[in-house]
Amino acid sequence: MSILQSPSRRTILLICLSLCILNILLVGVLAGTGTLKTTETGDIQYTTTQISPEGDITVPPEADYRYAIERPTDTDAFYNMVIRVWSGGPLYNTWQPDNIQEFHYFPVTYYFFAAVSQFGYVAYKFLLLGLSLLATGLGTYLFLDTEAAYVDFHPSKRTLTGISVASLGFTPMVANFKVGQITPFAYLCAAVAWWSYRRSLYAGGGTAIALATLVKPYWAAPTMVFASLDNNRWRGILGFGFTIMAANALSVATFGFDTTAEYYGIIVDTLLGSSKSIGPVTTWGVEALNVFWFLGEYAVFARLLTIVPVVWVFVHYVRRNEADIALYALSILLLFTVLGSTTLIDLGLVLAAFVVFGVHAFRAGGWSFAILGGAFVLTHVHTYVMEVVVGSGHANLVGLLNAHPALTLLQPGVYGVLAFYALALWWARRAVSGTP
Repeated sequence: MSILQSPSRRTILLICLSLCILNILLVGVLAGTGTLKTTETGDIQYTTTQISPEGDITVPPEADYRYAIERPTDTDAFYNMVIRVWSGGPLYNTWQPDNIQEFHYFPVTYYFFAAVSQFGYVAYKFLLLGLSLLATGLGTYLFLDTEAAYVDFHPSKRTLTGISVASLGFTPMVANFKVGQITPFAYLCAAVAWWSYRRSLYAGGGTAIALATLVKPYWAAPTMVFASLDNNRWRGILGFGFTIMAANALSVATFGFDTTAEYYGIIVDTLLGSSKSIGPVTTWGVEALNVFWFLGEYAVFARLLTIVPVVWVFVHYVRRNEADIALYALSILLLFTVLGSTTLIDLGLVLAAFVVFGVHAFRAGGWSFAILGGAFVLTHVHTYVMEVVVGSGHANLVGLLNAHPALTLLQPGVYGVLAFYALALWWARRAVSGTP
């Protein structure tokens, strides 16, 4: 085989799927043996009181529910938010005393967590996990089925199902499963939005993205594929805006203006805080994903510069209705090149870009799919490498290298994101120029 000849696309696909399956098996074994912190037995503590600077929030004596504390998971934060509201307390816990985490999502998301909290904390944990797994698998299947039909590529239902199940093992998504974060539901929203886009149901697509945006505002980025007058795609923006306005109206009606305003105040504070410079590697967490770490306080300028090429793609898309695949992928990748506050947890959403773009890259073959596969592997192994750099292997590694700044280079997810970003730009240029 020639040195310049690209590897077999089937081999690349099998490598990516095998790594996902191996991760499922590994995490499954660790969970089954109770090795994972999130599956340890006897580590759940219950209490009837949550401490507050303005007075303790106590569960009513006749109630059959209590606060649950099981750190380091995020699951208890969402559950305790529900218990706090049921006990007459505020929606948000911004004071964050010991062992109680904060909750900063849009007010109406309360209803989702309240619905799955009806049967107690343990049942809630398993129900949330089950729904997360279902959302991820269904989202992948929806992406694959939609895009394969669009490019007149018809793999069997068994193949689609197998890939969808394997996608559950994508490491950043597994990180969400373990701690109870809800990126899987945003992923399903992104899949519904893309399915709606391909079927010209643009208002519904905008609504789906709006639902994800209620969790984290920056998940609104994929709405840019609806910012076109061609074929009435602008209706996606209309659906997005209407859903956001309706959610705000419901929030004010049920939680009051002050709580709704408090949420937006928290968002502003978070945005201002994300502009701070990145600390030394010894202060990083396992979830760290710092793209322009070497620029320190000047990283914000590099992050903003990554918007410029995407604007070029967006302009061509709006004018000539081209490069929608690249634009969709870039809209998600921008979350990691522009924002300084995204982490491994958010990286689970990039699976949407991998799947949609991957169908086309697989169809085209050649080095484009090889590069995409490499980017996938790098993002997939990111958490394992970070576990060595700043996690359990941190002490030995820092002792060996004396906390040398070179440790910051050991971020495979960063290279995966940047490689995918460059590939999407190259793909867009070819689409605009009409290169086959």
